[in-house]
Amino acid sequence: MSGFRRLVTFTDQGVSSISNFVAVAVAANVATTHDFGQFSLAYAGLLLFLGGQRALVGETLLVRYSRTGELTRRIAGAGLGATVLVAVPAALLLLGAALLAGPEDAGLWLVMAAVSPFVLLQDSIRYLFICQARPARALLIDSIWAVGSITAMILTARAGGDLMLVLIWWGAGAAVALTLGLVLARTVPGVVPGARWLWLNRDFAFRYLAEFLTLNASTFAVLYLLVFPLGAAGVGALRAAQLLFSPLNTVFSAIKTAVIPELVRTRGTAAFRKRLLETLGIVLALSLSWGTAVLLLPASAGEFVLGDTWRNAAELRWPYALQYLAMVPYTVLLAYFRAAQANRLSTLMRGILAALTLALPLGLALTGSAVASAWGFAAAVAVAAVCGLLAVRAGRLRSGRTADAALAPVD
Repeated sequence: MSGFRRLVTFTDQGVSSISNFVAVAVAANVATTHDFGQFSLAYAGLLLFLGGQRALVGETLLVRYSRTGELTRRIAGAGLGATVLVAVPAALLLLGAALLAGPEDAGLWLVMAAVSPFVLLQDSIRYLFICQARPARALLIDSIWAVGSITAMILTARAGGDLMLVLIWWGAGAAVALTLGLVLARTVPGVVPGARWLWLNRDFAFRYLAEFLTLNASTFAVLYLLVFPLGAAGVGALRAAQLLFSPLNTVFSAIKTAVIPELVRTRGTAAFRKRLLETLGIVLALSLSWGTAVLLLPASAGEFVLGDTWRNAAELRWPYALQYLAMVPYTVLLAYFRAAQANRLSTLMRGILAALTLALPLGLALTGSAVASAWGFAAAVAVAAVCGLLAVRAGRLRSGRTADAALAPVD
């Protein structure tokens, strides 16, 4: 049964990722270059808050409340209330941008501000269902959002609708999925309980949020700084090469939502080690398969996907293939640390990755080579994974009794 749950959760992650990609593609097709640039900025801001919400609320729910019966209706409502506390500053930030934007762009930012609470809350309900071992419900609401909104967006685009109308349909799909999710969960967000829940779970929630923000700050900073030694074309080549491996990002994201709850439920049993090894084997096979496919990609196919950028990105495939291969033990270790409540070790490993992601690509890029910089990204992940493995080997995980105390839900 647990294997089926993981399969459904992986499928849900795939539906969510593909639908977001299609939604952005439809937006790109109806927007002018200027409008799509504005949308990209607003969407990036929304994604930042979405990632923060997943770290602050979603991961805390999965780690602390995945055992059967621990996620009560009251706690579910508090979790959604905590998400509202994230959605409010997200909406306010987008509203502030609308005020700063010119009259021609303000409407787009207002639409994004209006839909942001629905998007964040709908995503939070996905985590609730997965935490309750009911991933089929998460798949249901994501599928309804995907099919309904994308169909409406495509029909609107074909009818000559503008970008704002397309985005309204996207937000409407999120609102419908959210409403269904609330009915199925039989709960509503509680803002005051949400604030209390965040405070009681601050040892987990704020640590996970800090890890997320540190890694994102490092990643964004290095991309902007790489412009100086490599130029915009060099950074574009790095991003293009990364795009070739982007389906594996969906796999790594799914590990958090699919595997961590199962590890939490089986902690202390023989099944725990079995789940870890099973996950390692599956993800390693997927990474090797996709990496091989990208390395063997013919130039004609590469040019079809990346256009002229293919020429510069093609030579970066080997370092990115090895980087994503190193992501396999890194991600499995992160899932292990989460389930075992080894929070200091996860922070250590991710902190090392953040520091090396900033230092190695920049240092190697001083040669003026995008290839050298790409090897820097690969080395950063590999070293972080090795540090995680050494920490486990050194026996720095806490005792089972200590972990049991940490696992106790807080409500």
